Amino acid sequence: MFAATPCAAGRPDGRLGWRYDRVVSEWNDETAEWYAARYGEYATNRLAVDALDVARDAVVVDVGCGTGSALRRIAPRVPDGRLFGIDPTPRMIAIARERAAEDPNGHRIEFVVAAAERCPLEDRLADVVLAFDSIDHWKDRTAGLSEVSRLLRPGGRLVVVKDGAAPGSAGSTRELRADLDPCGFAVLEERVLAEDDVTCTMWICDRA
Repeated sequence: MFAATPCAAGRPDGRLGWRYDRVVSEWNDETAEWYAARYGEYATNRLAVDALDVARDAVVVDVGCGTGSALRRIAPRVPDGRLFGIDPTPRMIAIARERAAEDPNGHRIEFVVAAAERCPLEDRLADVVLAFDSIDHWKDRTAGLSEVSRLLRPGGRLVVVKDGAAPGSAGSTRELRADLDPCGFAVLEERVLAEDDVTCTMWICDRA
């Protein structure tokens, strides 16, 4: 078994940029609504979830869950598991709950307003921790990764996904490893996922 600040700048097609915080400096109700309307069901969530191998009883925690799209996508595949969505923006969590209410598996997802650096969940709870287009925007990445390490059960996996053309490059992998290595994580697998004009990279990580 194993939040992000939105930005449309730097892409002629308006897709998510590699560094969202160049345009929006902080989350609030307005930016949450904007993100949810424009990117809340972004294809990278579906591509990455569909590429994962998860057990039907897995406990999945999505750190920086946004609208909960990835959790809603993975929910049918973990009918005996548990699902948690963490996001620091209250309005984003409200939107996630609204969308979950319209999903047949949405009642199984527990959403919590919290930052990556202080997740109010128990130790060794998760089999899988997702960080889909969010890890770059944790205020303290070292503290966030320490929390992920605390949350993961032995043998659990951290799954990092980044959107766009920059992921998949040697520089992107080096940058990610520079964050992971001091926190005791190792990249087990790197995969580039693509569909039409959407490209992302997925890194599956283990505690070293």
